[in-house]
Amino acid sequence: MTTVDVLVPVRAFQAAKQRLAERLDGVGRSRLAEVLARGTIEAMAVHRVHVVCEDDDIETWARGLGVDVCRVSGGSLNSAVSEALLTLGDVARVAIVHADLADPSDLASVLKLTGNVLVPDRHGDGTNLMLLEPHCRPLPAYGRNSFAAHVDRLGAEARRTGTVLRVVHHPRLGLDVDTGGDLDHPVVAGLLAREGIRVVG
Repeated sequence: MTTVDVLVPVRAFQAAKQRLAERLDGVGRSRLAEVLARGTIEAMAVHRVHVVCEDDDIETWARGLGVDVCRVSGGSLNSAVSEALLTLGDVARVAIVHADLADPSDLASVLKLTGNVLVPDRHGDGTNLMLLEPHCRPLPAYGRNSFAAHVDRLGAEARRTGTVLRVVHHPRLGLDVDTGGDLDHPVVAGLLAREGIRVVG
């Protein structure tokens, strides 16, 4: 199996998941962010995971999990990923994986796929996973409608390099936790119950 360098951007847990504030208090949001990030990272133990962060506490946490850390200067998710990609260069297979996957159990199988791969969120709006062939380094476009932007940008890179682009609509990996409505999904609700995280409303 080819080992992939995986970038996992992780922001300070106490500042994460602000859009869940109406249904989770600060302790709950921080705890949920940590649980999701840890589960995502542990699902990729056979690969070289690099936590992308700008925070001392996150760096300490990541090193405690035994993974590498890529410190960035801060700013947006797009600038952080761009900076981390420059650090790794363009000769290896690289994946960018969101740290808030509710069920990351199939990550390893998707990272085995050949070619460039995009996995959208379940709404078809965000990009939960992007797997890049060597020399394919599209400009990140995270944010609203990122999936459509990444299809365009990574498609152009694939044509330039003579590689392929695969879009994988995955029922598990498409489930991230961004909004209050996501907390009601059975998989997320089960995770919250197991971790003792109390939801309001």
